[in-house]
Amino acid sequence: MRQTSLRTRSGQGTRRGLLSALGLGALALAATLGFVGATDQPMQLGGTGGDTVGSLPMMAPPPPSNSGESGSLNNTIGPDRPAFALVGYESEILAVIVDAYPTGPDGAFERVELPNGRVRYQFLGRMNVLLDRTLMAQGRVRGQMVVGMPFVGGVATLSVANIPRASEPLALGARELKVQQLDASGALDQVFRWHGVSLANRHRVTYIKAVGNILRVEQRD
Repeated sequence: MRQTSLRTRSGQGTRRGLLSALGLGALALAATLGFVGATDQPMQLGGTGGDTVGSLPMMAPPPPSNSGESGSLNNTIGPDRPAFALVGYESEILAVIVDAYPTGPDGAFERVELPNGRVRYQFLGRMNVLLDRTLMAQGRVRGQMVVGMPFVGGVATLSVANIPRASEPLALGARELKVQQLDASGALDQVFRWHGVSLANRHRVTYIKAVGNILRVEQRD
């Protein structure tokens, strides 16, 4: 179900201290930037859920007319622009999200059920998502970029501190963002940018930066 706003439970905004260094060795940035790979094929993009998930308020309009079961043609087309997503068990995703809110009229999110009891939260349009850095470092919740048909054949450029480091062609599917490795390498302290450009010259820019115990994801056109 397409949602229009998302706010986490009271108390989720409390910072939980500095990121523990246990188990996180220094990683070479060049190796870290080889972080993307197609996963979760075929794509499952149909949203599910009701007015609430746990104690998380969901203020949502009726689902769009083209949202059917995950095997339908419309649900394989994907988001209009690439979307940042979180994948894992629902309780762990909700614990990781400190806050999430639209920064433009197209800001929204979808909850997608996946096999083995997992779910994916996809953040659509212009959104800010604040994540608990300590909980993300545990690795039970994964970050992804979900690429839909409108951007297939385009190119994504990966940059750190505004310096391009790598690029890749865009293909249909949910692709891994190795957020934990990027954070351990120091890339998020310098600001990581994922910039996708479609064949029609449409853009999606996603910034991920670390501020204290918060990972701030900013999704822009």
